[in-house]
Amino acid sequence: MTSVMRRRRNVSAWLGLALGLIGVVGYFVWIGLRIGPSVPVLRDTAIVNLIIVGAGLGLSVVGIRRAYGRHPTYRGRVLAPLLGAINLGLGILFIFSLYGAAVLPEAPNAPTVGQAAPDVTLSDQTGAPVQLAGLRGKNVLLVFYRGHW
Repeated sequence: MTSVMRRRRNVSAWLGLALGLIGVVGYFVWIGLRIGPSVPVLRDTAIVNLIIVGAGLGLSVVGIRRAYGRHPTYRGRVLAPLLGAINLGLGILFIFSLYGAAVLPEAPNAPTVGQAAPDVTLSDQTGAPVQLAGLRGKNVLLVFYRGHW
């Protein structure tokens, strides 16, 4: 009597890709729902999403190791590395879009350190116009808020 070993599905490879997609897409849903601006640390660093993407990559590695392990009980010798490569590419694109592509453009006309600020007229907290040239000789602190997007 011969025993036929039934090969099991390689769930780790699929779950790894699913976690990678949840991490990447979840970040943009988080921003799109305008929840991100209320928690700027999570918006600016995306640490939760990076942890989810990292866990997905870890599961992709487990899926590839199971597919090529000593005991051929898991399927997916072709599919597991393909899903892992897709997950890795997705993670690289996500990190690049967060940190690599977020470079400020050059500002050739921006004032340098120590240079006098250009004369502007801005509104104060009551809405009255204040001209910067009228404050010459006094200590002035200009604060510009980036705001929320």
